[in-house]
Amino acid sequence: MSNLTSLINFARVILDKRFDAQVFLSWQSLAFMTLTNLLGPLHYYTQNFKLLTSERNERSLLTGEGILIAAREMTTPQVQAI
Repeated sequence: MSNLTSLINFARVILDKRFDAQVFLSWQSLAFMTLTNLLGPLHYYTQNFKLLTSERNERSLLTGEGILIAAREMTTPQVQAI
């Protein structure tokens, strides 16, 4: 989960600075590998991340960040109130 949080935070850094396609490609590759390892290659989030981040632009970065946030929420243990 800390990998997902790091990737989400790094997406924010990329957005806050001038968008760089090479940095985006590195982030995209690492994020895809992380999702694949965490959820498997056929999971909905993994497949949609690959599809929806195929263009090298800010919109793809925002979409990918959203998928990572959803994956983090899904994999975070829920605390039950007593």
